[in-house]
Amino acid sequence: MLLSTAYFPPLSYFAAVAKVQCVCIEAYEHYIKQSYRNRCSIYSANGLLNLIVPVELPHGSKTLIRDVRVSYAEQWVKQHRHALVSAYKSSPFFDYYADACFAIVEAQPKFLWDLNMEVFTTLCKLIGITSEITVSKEFTCPQNENASDLRYVISPKHRRKTLFSPYPQVFQEKFGFQSAVSIFDTLCNVGPDTKRYLLS
Repeated sequence: MLLSTAYFPPLSYFAAVAKVQCVCIEAYEHYIKQSYRNRCSIYSANGLLNLIVPVELPHGSKTLIRDVRVSYAEQWVKQHRHALVSAYKSSPFFDYYADACFAIVEAQPKFLWDLNMEVFTTLCKLIGITSEITVSKEFTCPQNENASDLRYVISPKHRRKTLFSPYPQVFQEKFGFQSAVSIFDTLCNVGPDTKRYLLS
């Protein structure tokens, strides 16, 4: 399975990861704006809310994803923590997973790649996913017939209706079940059954 790097990836991303033995993360693409590479969606009291990591591109639009720097000029770390606490503090499993996830962001990694890889590997451990994780050695162009290449399929621009079974969410009485959310939502609401849910 070939995937892009992502910041607190969406449920659909981990549903794909949970079903394969090996995951390869794309390391040689150019940075793409308005993608999950530096954003995630959470389920807040006002519906879906995007949390965005500000970035700096040393080489403009030609900056490789591994060279994208995280900007800490804004107080986004504090804002993300506040948003996550507000959205999930009343969920049944928030206290079990929040500290491990917050610690990664609060360490303020220099590069987006490092931030995302630490988030990804930590989430895999918390969920119990044991897929082998590798990194691409060069960029290969997408091929339509390659069903295992999801680099540009899982995108906030291409949100599709999914067949995910609803699980209890904090604000579902207001807006119904939302599947276009970060896996953090699933962890906080489903807890140790998250892997079983993904495989189903």
